[in-house]
Amino acid sequence: MDLGINGKVALVLGASRGIGLAVADELTREGAVVLEVARSAPRLHPERGFQFDLMSVGAVEQLVRWVGNLPPDIIYHAVGGSWDGIKAVSSPAIEWAEVWRYNLGLAIDINNAFLPGMVAKKWGRIVHTSSDAVKNAIGYAPYASAKFALEGYVKVASKEFSKDNVIISAISPGPIYTQGRYLYSRSEDETQTYFDHHLPIRRFGRAEEVAKIVALLCSECASFMPGSIVDVQGGSR
Repeated sequence: MDLGINGKVALVLGASRGIGLAVADELTREGAVVLEVARSAPRLHPERGFQFDLMSVGAVEQLVRWVGNLPPDIIYHAVGGSWDGIKAVSSPAIEWAEVWRYNLGLAIDINNAFLPGMVAKKWGRIVHTSSDAVKNAIGYAPYASAKFALEGYVKVASKEFSKDNVIISAISPGPIYTQGRYLYSRSEDETQTYFDHHLPIRRFGRAEEVAKIVALLCSECASFMPGSIVDVQGGSR
């Protein structure tokens, strides 16, 4: 299938590992010019990668300068998580705000920097990463609340920009295998029990599987999908 993105400029944030890395590779295979940003450099492509902490002061302005004369047609946000281990419901709101910025506020600022260019060209695709924490109401409260807010942002922002063929959407991954994380390091018996209770497909997902869905949302195929939140969850419950 021709996704219609050959030659499009794609900015992938959080591109050095996991889903972000898989998306960068998938968009490259589809002919996009991929700009990669991440805090860790080893997995970035030297000729188009930028090692950079997006949570640092002035980060968005520095990102815009680095992009320079290659403003993106496509943005994929893979940055997110429980910022600095802020996990407890009892954490003060000022700490929750750091998690919210990491998972949503940062993405809003980056989008705002590049949306005018997309609107002017009458073409753009922005894909965010949500979580099955929203659908299943699971996980740490600061993180889950940020993902709830993210999905609300996607739904409402889409109403403003879809008329200009700028399609904002999100994927909602379930348990996608990541080496070394606790969920994927359990004994065989513990893993089978987890599958019994939560994952009828009886296996973890792969980053490459998610990347193919992201590529679709970044493409011409998504032209009638503004505000979509696409589950890639293996039927998790």
